[in-house]
Amino acid sequence: MNAKLFGVLAVASLAACSVNTTKSTSWGKTGVSMIDYQTDTILCATLADNVGTGNGANTAGGVDGKNDVARTGGGGDAAISAGNSGGQSSSNAPSMSGGTYSGVASSDYASRAATQQRTAEMQIKQAKMDALHSCLVQRGYTEFNLTAEQRAELDKLPQGSDARRQYLYKLGTDPNVLKSAASAK
Repeated sequence: MNAKLFGVLAVASLAACSVNTTKSTSWGKTGVSMIDYQTDTILCATLADNVGTGNGANTAGGVDGKNDVARTGGGGDAAISAGNSGGQSSSNAPSMSGGTYSGVASSDYASRAATQQRTAEMQIKQAKMDALHSCLVQRGYTEFNLTAEQRAELDKLPQGSDARRQYLYKLGTDPNVLKSAASAK
């Protein structure tokens, strides 16, 4: 329980600090209390963190669909049954004529599996970011760009620190900051 709480707080502090550090943005809402700011951040971060987790079914790795040719180097059921005569039944057993490494995944198959895994991970990451963005917007927050001076000041403050959170809260609740950031978009 403590580990999960720590994880949620870590994600929440990152979300409160700056959701997308490459763009130098943060989130704010005029008139929000510090406790509501932190609560909304934790809630949205938790919801975003749970996106795409599913129940773990069908996540053992591998390539989507069925492709016995790429996996075993054989022709699957069709190639095995073509060599059978009479009433013998076919099986999905790989052909033993593949040499030393028969039954080992081909490099093409491994490459496709790795590509599919990276693609799935990127899709989940994007879905989490979209969920976080949507949650904050639904709660009335506005994403704003940090100026070079604000970014320089933020860079001096340690990630997850109270000082960093206070600084971002101060910026995010300042109507002038939000107004100038909104007009710059």
